Amino acid sequence: MGIVSGSILVFAGQFLSALFLGRAFCGWACPAGAAQEIVLGFKGRKANRKRIGWIKWLIWTPWILGIVFMALRAGGVHTLDFTFNTWHGISVADVPGLIAFVSVTGVFLVLALTVGRRAACHTICWMAPFMIMGRAVRNLFAWPALRLTADAASCRNCAACTKQCPMSLDVQDMVAAGRVESSDCILCGSCIDACPAKTIRYTFSSGH
Repeated sequence: MGIVSGSILVFAGQFLSALFLGRAFCGWACPAGAAQEIVLGFKGRKANRKRIGWIKWLIWTPWILGIVFMALRAGGVHTLDFTFNTWHGISVADVPGLIAFVSVTGVFLVLALTVGRRAACHTICWMAPFMIMGRAVRNLFAWPALRLTADAASCRNCAACTKQCPMSLDVQDMVAAGRVESSDCILCGSCIDACPAKTIRYTFSSGH
């Protein structure tokens, strides 16, 4: 059909935003992320990021290749339609759409309850790779962008930042190393709020 839909534009926007804002979308705007954090009070154990982090790439790679294949098969892009397959811009506008939405949200919640904090972000999220790649490009060229920075000298080694991180990161170790940087960091600011010494803060800098 050669139609570029609104969802593809969203993915492109996530990549572009990550060039300057990292994964702030995941920490501040993602509804699926918010749904997972609701259950932190019931099941807040850490997710084993190293064991499960590769799964999202296993899902994303054939998915994006399939999109490219279909675009090529359609003879390239012919139309830009922000509201393709939506009703007045609303994608959940019928029973099948509602079932799909509830099913996906349900899977995200089940993973958070059974595997660990924001487990779906580490395993099945098809949007995370766009922002991880955008962040990698940002780090490669080291231009000014939104980051977390820390004053290691003021750290009390209480590990409050690590305990509160919804992405199961060892924030205290990163603070001690003098660089709060991880492809899984969503810049949510939980570590900033948790730190009694106010060691961690936001900055808009090149990171050097």
